[in-house]
Amino acid sequence: MKQVLYIHWWTLAKNNDELYETMKNWEINPFEEKKRWRKTLEKELPEYQVIKPEMPNKEMACYKIWKLRFEKHFPYLTGEEIILVGHSLWAMFLLKYLSENKFPKKINQLHFVSAAIDDQWLPEWDNYLWDFECKKENIKTIQDQCDKIWIWHSKDDPVVPFSHSERLAKELPNANYMIFEDRQHFNQEHFPELIETIKNN
Repeated sequence: MKQVLYIHWWTLAKNNDELYETMKNWEINPFEEKKRWRKTLEKELPEYQVIKPEMPNKEMACYKIWKLRFEKHFPYLTGEEIILVGHSLWAMFLLKYLSENKFPKKINQLHFVSAAIDDQWLPEWDNYLWDFECKKENIKTIQDQCDKIWIWHSKDDPVVPFSHSERLAKELPNANYMIFEDRQHFNQEHFPELIETIKNN
């Protein structure tokens, strides 16, 4: 059995007052159907067991709480191949966790999609990483825990500047660097390139 562990985005806020200010400017459309590739992973990877745990307090995430929840999934990672996929600030969580902790199993594939490496040039509403920011000097150690690493980023990303992946690629010189021109933040229904890479590696 091959297993894919993927967790989707969250909101960073230091306290309820800050969250309130964020929510005041948050536009919603209750009739909009959000088509995201995380929802199609099981269908497009039928031979894999896809694990998408719900993390607590996603509107005001806290690293130490997420770390506890993340580690509770370890006993269920029993597959012969383990694949971790991090998108956006969830990729930042993986950067911090794997640079500070030893994962219990060898990671066969590690995918960073639109990863923020620090708070440099992030949009005004998301211009800090609070307790999710890792020490950049520790990032290189992640390579010791993985067979293969991929960095995915689009040059027109409006959320995480493309320069973040350029700097991440320098910290992880063995990683495969996948550059796109027009995918923005990869908020799309399908991600065929990622699916094919998972299947073929």
